[in-house]
Amino acid sequence: MTRLSQSPRRTEGKRVHGRSARVQSAVLRATAEELGRVGFAALRIEDVALRSGVNKTTIYRRWPTKLELVGAVIAQESWPPEDVDTGSLESDIREVLRDMRERMYTVRERGVLQILMGERAHPEVAQLVRAARSRHIGVRQRIFERAIARGELAPSCDVSVLVELMMNPLVSRIMHLGQEVDDAYIEMLTTIMAHGMRALGR
Repeated sequence: MTRLSQSPRRTEGKRVHGRSARVQSAVLRATAEELGRVGFAALRIEDVALRSGVNKTTIYRRWPTKLELVGAVIAQESWPPEDVDTGSLESDIREVLRDMRERMYTVRERGVLQILMGERAHPEVAQLVRAARSRHIGVRQRIFERAIARGELAPSCDVSVLVELMMNPLVSRIMHLGQEVDDAYIEMLTTIMAHGMRALGR
């Protein structure tokens, strides 16, 4: 009888845990989408609750302030990208640009990217943004550090500047201009960047 009475409790615990994970996922997804729509200043918990289908009091219980909620979104959605190491500078750049394109074509990623790009005017968000950007840049710098070690780039190259050169054109085209990025555009950027970067410091 002891074994029979214990089994339902274990099952119930799993159901509760599963529901909690679904609630968290729904709220963070809705928050990212709202950030992409209105930004941090105009973000309202009421709108997040409506979009996610989760009661407002439940959201406040888990994330008492808007900053804590946005911080959770940044921590989950802006995870450092996977390191790309194909053995070649040109193919590394190509793969990074393709990955960036896929990320920026989703509403959730656009919301997080908008925070990383345009919310520096809010001091309470600035620290979260700096930490997230630092993680991203640190991963991308490895591409150029390995290229220097292989002799593809001059040792005098500033890898932080190279990361900016690689990322900014795609961000500008998608986020600022609202234009499509097809494979031909990726190839053009890849060729221009790889050849231009190799010319630096020569």
